[in-house]
Amino acid sequence: MNPESQKGAPSQPDSKWIDPGATTARADVCQVQSTQAETILLFGTQQPPHADGTPCASLERRILLSPILAKQLVTALKEVVRGFDARPGSENATPAGNVQSAPNDADAPAAARPLLERVRRLDVGFGFEKSFKLGAGSVLADRMILGVRSKLTDTQSLLRICREIDMPPAYIALLEQSLPEANTVGFGYEGSPQGGLYKVYLEFWDQLSQRVRGARAPIPSQLLFLGFKWDAGDNTQAAIARYTCHPLISIPGILDRLDVLYENHRDSPSFEATREIIELASRKIGGDTFVYVEAAEEGNPRKSFDINFYKAGLRVGDLQPALAALWRRYAIPGEPARGIGARASACPFGHLSGGLGRDGQDFLTVYYELEGI
Repeated sequence: MNPESQKGAPSQPDSKWIDPGATTARADVCQVQSTQAETILLFGTQQPPHADGTPCASLERRILLSPILAKQLVTALKEVVRGFDARPGSENATPAGNVQSAPNDADAPAAARPLLERVRRLDVGFGFEKSFKLGAGSVLADRMILGVRSKLTDTQSLLRICREIDMPPAYIALLEQSLPEANTVGFGYEGSPQGGLYKVYLEFWDQLSQRVRGARAPIPSQLLFLGFKWDAGDNTQAAIARYTCHPLISIPGILDRLDVLYENHRDSPSFEATREIIELASRKIGGDTFVYVEAAEEGNPRKSFDINFYKAGLRVGDLQPALAALWRRYAIPGEPARGIGARASACPFGHLSGGLGRDGQDFLTVYYELEGI
């Protein structure tokens, strides 16, 4: 579930993008039309079908291309798709080069497969992110988030899933109240030796993007995610997390905020690794920046950040130098940690979360994408 998932765009070799105020939209429906003078690309999102069963989509972007630019786009797309299909170790590559769009049960932690099945029953497309969380002497990889666009299904179906996974009633009431403003709902699971944790997230990216469209920094911070979390075996053990975005913040601005966030523990392993990963990713985007979010939870000392790195176009394997140093500093047994990294290495690197966890301990979590929302 990604607030900004720019995966790169075809461009001339010497192009340098200037994009203050640019917005990102991820379509799940597209159509091509043409006239003698131009090619028309239509992008939108799938809507619930009409009463007679006729498919329905909401048009969100209409792009007009000259014949020459349309040919350049075709060439660039062919190269991108060819590289994706041929990527070694890709979960989505087949001998015939076809893309398999549906994650399978093996992609989910065993304890989370009933949740995966419940989301499948919504009968709409959904995103699939996995992650591994590194901390002192441990690595946790039984983690996933399934992202659903809220307007593709009805409120009661989403609430039914929440009830089936024993979400606290007070949280269900707050979620139902906030749902009309959300564009995405994320259903998550986090496993640990102590047991499992369910999570439900509301994302308010559309509200934020409308606010910053055409604006210039500084812009006041704004809630981007609202997270509901509870123990899978005891829903009285629960917390609400609020994720505040700092829009249009520059890379130096992100580093300044991290410096403040880590004020009393700048020797933390996650601080050094995060700065190294920011340096790596920033070289991929020129003078652009990333979506930066800070998180806090009620009733515990959590103080952490989340940075969305999708637009850098990195793979998890690109983080190996920074992660290898982090494993050593956390004193994590080498082989299990490296095995997790190897399995994820070919996947798109999504975002990074770190800082102090709800237990007050330093952590760093790497999120990667199996299926885009």
